[in-house]
Amino acid sequence: AVVSTQSTGVFYRRVIQVLERILPDFCCFQNVQHEFRATMKQSKILARHYFLSNSNLDYIDFVSHTHHGLLTLSRWPCEFMEYPFTDTHVGRYLLVAQTIINGSPLIVAHSFLDNKKKLRSEKIRKAGEILSRHRHVLWLGEFGDMESNIRATLSSYKDTEDIAEGKHSKSDRILVKSDRLKPLHYFNLDDGTDDYEDMEVSNSVVGVFEFNH
Repeated sequence: AVVSTQSTGVFYRRVIQVLERILPDFCCFQNVQHEFRATMKQSKILARHYFLSNSNLDYIDFVSHTHHGLLTLSRWPCEFMEYPFTDTHVGRYLLVAQTIINGSPLIVAHSFLDNKKKLRSEKIRKAGEILSRHRHVLWLGEFGDMESNIRATLSSYKDTEDIAEGKHSKSDRILVKSDRLKPLHYFNLDDGTDDYEDMEVSNSVVGVFEFNH
């Protein structure tokens, strides 16, 4: 399973409680502040089961004037790589986790993109070039409304929104590029599905995949 969610101080503890219960293989967080990562490190359950990316959380949000960044958790040993988008004013970047599952390399990429359509399209193009050399990729992030030019750039990826049940996020998505990753289930944590409605968060999606040999 893969979780993509925005984190704020209001529900840090609730997020960690849910993760401790379902223990997804990968968890990707946006807008993470140092407080959240520090709180997460205090969980003995998460410390026992996860590798945490040591990604940069010091990018400045000029609206809220807070420092933030991306965070990826993996139950598999990973090499974490960070690719900053240098032509942006708020430190948008691509965070990549590379691991091996069932004998095959797997990339879990997480992008923090611009709100403006033109800048977002350019970041997606650049991130796509970085990921193009990899065969098995899960790419998470806010992709906006997926305008036609963005869909053309991402033509090699399957949008798991296509198998979503119930309402789905209009911007947060999980994209798949692989002939071995089979999407089984996809839903929002805040749509009342199963046991996750108590998480009380928005813009949070879960995907369940089978990685075949």
